[in-house]
Amino acid sequence: MDQSSYLKWREKKLKFYPRSVDELIVEINGLPSLTRSEKTRIISNCRRANMAIYRCRNHHADRAAIRAFAANFGLKSLDHHLCANEDGVAVLSASVGGDKGAYSPYTSGRLNWHTDGYYNDERRRLRAVILHCMQNATRGGENALLDPEIAYIHLRDENPEFITALEHPRCMSIPANNGPDGEIRPAVSGPVFWRDAEQGALYMRFSERKKFISWREDSLTRAARDCLSDILGDKNGPVLRYRLGPGEGFISNNVLHNRSAFEEFPVGQRLLYRARYFDRIESS
Repeated sequence: MDQSSYLKWREKKLKFYPRSVDELIVEINGLPSLTRSEKTRIISNCRRANMAIYRCRNHHADRAAIRAFAANFGLKSLDHHLCANEDGVAVLSASVGGDKGAYSPYTSGRLNWHTDGYYNDERRRLRAVILHCMQNATRGGENALLDPEIAYIHLRDENPEFITALEHPRCMSIPANNGPDGEIRPAVSGPVFWRDAEQGALYMRFSERKKFISWREDSLTRAARDCLSDILGDKNGPVLRYRLGPGEGFISNNVLHNRSAFEEFPVGQRLLYRARYFDRIESS
């Protein structure tokens, strides 16, 4: 994006970006009965911030309802990843033992900043995610959220060369995931910022994890990572925070997010559905 186009886009993006998480909330009747006006408000928020929070008056939902709701926004190509059910929708709850317990989303611990599927290769990059809460934890489980386009603006304003570093095709690498029976997923390298070749939309693939991540070792990449860390940690910055309650959910173009640790009484109470898509949310 040339400087003139960037400045016009930047001005519009910052003008309409929500100042409060409350601006993202859309009241809907329920997942199976989305009205045209409800859909329009959700899409409007996704245009502003690449995400929306919906709040159902009718809390009834199941995995089929999640998929039907997603289809309203052109989301049909599900990521059938390792821990998902056969229909592609994952059930997030704190697992005790088993294969799922080896992966952070299925524990009660804190999740660092990341985008979903940062370990997927170029052919399977995720563009949209729905997270629906059936039951929240007794304490904790709050999400912090940031539109990648806002992170891009802050980084480019600080130093345009940070973007060059973070667009390098070997900027961030993930080692292979090996199980008892062999390789589950091969090693993957790629950029942090990338654009959809068809639509030109901007995305991120990122993880703040210290383990199982390797970065291109040069001074500019290290400085860009430090700057991004400062943006994500700025309590007076653009990060939005929200704790989902029963019948609420996020729909997003795979925005940056984290999750605080949680406690639940009785154990096993917290339950969320997550669907991850290779499609982008339709803008109309």
